[in-house]
Amino acid sequence: MDYTADAQQIINSVGGNDNIDTLIHCMTRLRFILKDESKADTKAIENIDVVIKVMEAQGQYQIVIGNKVTDVFNAILGILPRLATDENVEKEINSSDSKENSKFGAKFKHGYDEFIGVLTASMMPIIGVLAGSGITKGILAGLVSAGILSDKAGIYLLINTMAATIFYFLPVILGFTAARKLGSDPIAIAVIGAFLIHPNIIGISANKVPEIGLWGDFAVKIMNYSGSVFPIIVAAWLGKYVEKYLKKVIPDMIQGIFVPIIEIIILSFALLLVVAPIITVLSKGLADGISSLLAFNGIVGGAIYGAFYPILVVFGLHWPLIPIVINDLAVNGQSVICALTSITALGIAGSVFAVAIKTKKQKFEALGYSAGVSDLCGIAEPSLYGILLKYKKAFYMTMIGNAIGGAIAGGMHLVIYGFTGSLIGFPSFINPKGGIDSNFTAYIISHLVAFIIAFVLTYLFGYNDKMIASDQEA
Repeated sequence: MDYTADAQQIINSVGGNDNIDTLIHCMTRLRFILKDESKADTKAIENIDVVIKVMEAQGQYQIVIGNKVTDVFNAILGILPRLATDENVEKEINSSDSKENSKFGAKFKHGYDEFIGVLTASMMPIIGVLAGSGITKGILAGLVSAGILSDKAGIYLLINTMAATIFYFLPVILGFTAARKLGSDPIAIAVIGAFLIHPNIIGISANKVPEIGLWGDFAVKIMNYSGSVFPIIVAAWLGKYVEKYLKKVIPDMIQGIFVPIIEIIILSFALLLVVAPIITVLSKGLADGISSLLAFNGIVGGAIYGAFYPILVVFGLHWPLIPIVINDLAVNGQSVICALTSITALGIAGSVFAVAIKTKKQKFEALGYSAGVSDLCGIAEPSLYGILLKYKKAFYMTMIGNAIGGAIAGGMHLVIYGFTGSLIGFPSFINPKGGIDSNFTAYIISHLVAFIIAFVLTYLFGYNDKMIASDQEA
């Protein structure tokens, strides 16, 4: 699509060529520094079809475009090529940094918004597949729980594998989409994602001592990165700078051969040596802390866990909880942590259903309903990455609903007897020895409360169509 006409309208409406000092762009915005902002016609700019919103922040006149920002930016450069120089970019950055963005708080908020923007933009291309896969897995789990289908049947194995593929290979797929958003080599980053889930790496992570020696007594701990999000995002971000440096030092005639493989080696070791140990330490500390908190006070522990579990998912720090759950189910036949996790899926479902009902945007409505159904089947990623991370108030309302549901579950000593929770896994809350008892009552109350509170709060305070998504604020 040709955006030349839109670009010319934007140039005219910001005061023309003579009023533009510098221009750069980020994930979704054109960032102008104008000589005189009073000459800009904000109302006229917001009436341009390609423009979402105009904002003035960080000493810049920012025009929110969305996913087409690069196309519009290039169209403007086609009209005003002087804005494409490195000197212009450096001037823009220095000017921005010298103003309110120099404050630590502003920089932290900007960095946080950039991270969330990259995360959600990278996930958006695969949200539909994630939601559909989650629904499929939930239906299969329901059929197994109802005794209609055996989890040993060939048809179950094939369909379940199809539905699980997107989650297992998430580092590969996410590496490709994140690299495209961040400007690094999509194939190289996808290969790094494949390396992280290679059978050799998975095999080492499953060992009693999950580490591999590199030289002498120095060994590196290896994690199971299947379904992980954060490490490959880091690789995609670092890849842009590694590629830029390698292309400076490697002759042009051999760059095509050596730049990708050297980049793969450097970034793979960076993940293993730096990112993995950090995540391991954080994850172990969180897992131990959660177990201790739940043992100390079920109500407080349940509230804290319910509120913050979605954040653990975003950063991939929830995986170390799975061995604890499996151990609890194997040794004790029940799990508190898994029961609380189930509640968070209902709270998330309540929020995204509220968004789906309230929005007038057809595509967003469809995403809300499909993601909400996926939550009811126990898969929360589509809702988190497709909706809740975009709209912070909705995320906060979800946290409140989950906290109250978690507190009720903790106070009523809710446990789960199987690995599948949420709505589709309700049979897992039925006592295998005593049948339907107080535990099932606690399941209904805690899950229903989390859903209703998150739904009502999100509908009233957490979302409206005038809100600007976080990935459009970056």
